[in-house]
Amino acid sequence: MNSKAGVAAVDRAFIILHAFHREKPVLTLAEIARITGLYKSTILRLMGSLEKYGMVWQRADGSYQLGAGLLSLSTIFQDAFDLRGYVNPVLEELVSITQEGASFFIRDGDHQVCLFRVEGRHTVRDYSIRLGDRRELSNGAASTVLRRFEEDAGGPLSIDEFFVISIGRMDPEMAAVAVPVIGAGHRLIGAMSLAGPSARFTPEYIDKLRPVLVDAGVRLSISLGENPARFAGLRTAG
Repeated sequence: MNSKAGVAAVDRAFIILHAFHREKPVLTLAEIARITGLYKSTILRLMGSLEKYGMVWQRADGSYQLGAGLLSLSTIFQDAFDLRGYVNPVLEELVSITQEGASFFIRDGDHQVCLFRVEGRHTVRDYSIRLGDRRELSNGAASTVLRRFEEDAGGPLSIDEFFVISIGRMDPEMAAVAVPVIGAGHRLIGAMSLAGPSARFTPEYIDKLRPVLVDAGVRLSISLGENPARFAGLRTAG
């Protein structure tokens, strides 16, 4: 997780913005205070700045909704979006830390596709995964993530569901661990995995990989637009 200190007022402004969601797009001042835990006086001060830049609008009845300023930023983001630029640095970092091969898979119908891949540095490693590989969905770690979170990427997150282990399911000699990458609107972007020989993936070794991969999945998801608050329960459990 990013440990850099933020500016309190800016943090609170983003907390307010994240209080709005698809099921509740319009909120009263009292509702915002209840959801965020902020004082109404604090919210009103911050709303002045957010309204100034079009991030929120106050409706005629005094309630609030997100403003068109966010839509403008969203369009700029989409124009500049390059998934490789977000994913590859994280894969490189995972390989640097673990020495295991790191892959990023997307779902294509009933298949999984290896969209990005960084080879591991161990002498004995998983040579079965190749960049561009397209395989039928299976009971492997990445496939399990793609099926599980394609159906409901917006539900509650637990460490047991978020971090998937596969030992010898596809190949008796190979193992993998995987996590989902979730973007804006709780949309599943893909699955990120680490893979290597089953003999190396002991329970103790998996316990060491878990916080590293979970942290990478959370950071990448936040970079792609998911609400950081969704991952609060994973930060200690990972």
